[in-house]
Amino acid sequence: MNKLLIIFLGAQGSGKTTNALLLKRRLSKLGYKVVLTKSIHYTILLKLWHRFVAILTGRKVRYRFRPNGSIEEFVEPSLLKRLISLDYIVSLASAVISALKIRFLLMMFPIVIEHEGFIFNQLVYLLFIYRRLVNEEVLLRRYRTLLSFIPKNVLVVFLDVSKLRPGDLYFRYRRRGSLSEPWYYIKFQTHVYRALAQASRKSVVLDASMDLVSLSNLILNFVIQT
Repeated sequence: MNKLLIIFLGAQGSGKTTNALLLKRRLSKLGYKVVLTKSIHYTILLKLWHRFVAILTGRKVRYRFRPNGSIEEFVEPSLLKRLISLDYIVSLASAVISALKIRFLLMMFPIVIEHEGFIFNQLVYLLFIYRRLVNEEVLLRRYRTLLSFIPKNVLVVFLDVSKLRPGDLYFRYRRRGSLSEPWYYIKFQTHVYRALAQASRKSVVLDASMDLVSLSNLILNFVIQT
């Protein structure tokens, strides 16, 4: 198998990490050298930037999900609008760091599995944060540069939660001790992730409501075929 980057996309609770771990285990049993990683949201640069924004705005987080399903925005629109350009620069730099990390891992391992959405994750996050200030298509064009850092041989696995009921996801959140995200935010994520997956060179869209064994088998087959 040639060098391959596998990116898992999906809303929180869609099963990205669970399926990535299963895939790594099964590929390892087949004799492949595989590494599991998570990227752009976890670079030091992005963490420092989010901390700076929290201090600047007097909030601890950029936005906070409430148990009743509402969202508390992290800053008023006027200040948010002035942060767009800075956010783009920081996100671009963070994307470069993340891409270098992925390319380094691909030098060491034939298969790299990124289970938190890689650069796609940050793109969806930014689209949501600035959704009231900038048209989605305009923002996508502006941030298209981020996508240029993705290696050529990549398989995007999108776990679609459209057929899951809100109660099913709520149960998954509670089982791992986190709050349920608002359904309209989940639908926003799903809409953008589907568009990004379909625009990728190699992608597969799978129903996250499937049983884990069937889903794992499908993912493994697509990887082997790739």
